[in-house]
Amino acid sequence: MTSIRMVLRTGLENLSRLRAALPWLAAAALAAVVARPARAACDCVLPGPTFYPPHVPEAFAPAVFTREEVAALTCRPARQGRLACTWTARYVLTRTQSTAIPLSFAYPTGADITVSFDGAAVAGSVDALDPRFGVDQRELFATWPAGQTDRLVVEIRADLRLSPSQCGCDSARTTNRRRHPLVTRADATTYALHYRPDDAPGTMRLTLDLRRPWQERRPRLFPGGKGRRITRDVVKERDEPAVFAFKTLYRLDPGGPVAGLGLSFGPEGLRPRLRLGWEVAWPKIWVHSLVIETDARRRVAIIPAWELTYPYTPSRWIPEAGVGVGVPVQLAPVARPGVRVFVRLGWLWAAVVGTFDVYPAVRGAPPERLGSLMLQFGL
Repeated sequence: MTSIRMVLRTGLENLSRLRAALPWLAAAALAAVVARPARAACDCVLPGPTFYPPHVPEAFAPAVFTREEVAALTCRPARQGRLACTWTARYVLTRTQSTAIPLSFAYPTGADITVSFDGAAVAGSVDALDPRFGVDQRELFATWPAGQTDRLVVEIRADLRLSPSQCGCDSARTTNRRRHPLVTRADATTYALHYRPDDAPGTMRLTLDLRRPWQERRPRLFPGGKGRRITRDVVKERDEPAVFAFKTLYRLDPGGPVAGLGLSFGPEGLRPRLRLGWEVAWPKIWVHSLVIETDARRRVAIIPAWELTYPYTPSRWIPEAGVGVGVPVQLAPVARPGVRVFVRLGWLWAAVVGTFDVYPAVRGAPPERLGSLMLQFGL
């Protein structure tokens, strides 16, 4: 009896301690929930190719000064979600001694680079880059000859293919990345190019020119910059690279296959309903799909449909909702078009889809109203 009392007393004491700790646990949980979006939206460094201004060896650096610096990035759509880009830069250099001065130009591996001195292309030697500049880089060496003018205009042009950058710290997912994780693996809309200018001069002119609409990511070099082409005079930040990081808008999201099963309600009563098709998104807020549905007995229809959703969620674990319309084309038992409205409530690759179809009277067949409730999956 005494042991039972001791056990009860110990349990009550533990319960009291747990009750006292509940406010602290709730506060910690709330803090975690609030802090999670901040981590999801973190501004991590986006990977991308890196360019540098002309490099002067230390022995000659005190005699060479950069008086003017202009850089630009121009990009056009290319295959496989990449951009065909051209990086151009212009420098006005002066020197205080007339001796020959070696210069080197660092650029990413795979870029096709051309360097010009006062408008004339120079044939330099190409070698592996000095390790202090990083990996996946190359270096072109050229010489500012002795006896020429003490003012030199250096122009650089590099053609390269820019691939999407993956930050890795943003847990928010686009509609089709959540619905089709096996097919739509990457968010092919964010691109970045890094440029590491010297301290002097204190400002430089930067231009970003894209054929399609774009929106800049942080850190912002172009405050309020949206559109197709924009130019700014930027004040340099010491030891900080200038990052051309931007998102192209209205890009086609490849999506993936969908399959569903459920029940339909119509003139024949309660019957099974099966569906199979594919869906894409363009822009991300608007999902386009083409599916074929059947009751495995009598009815067969092809349905193009359009669904309005939201492109991002704060977390991949938050359910999403969508509403849409479609144009079901019934193939059997009577060929005729109809109108569909539907709603969708999904979580990751699974969703519940409710549809309502109306078929007008045609060829002597009476009008019909069909409804269905299906469980749908994506890959």
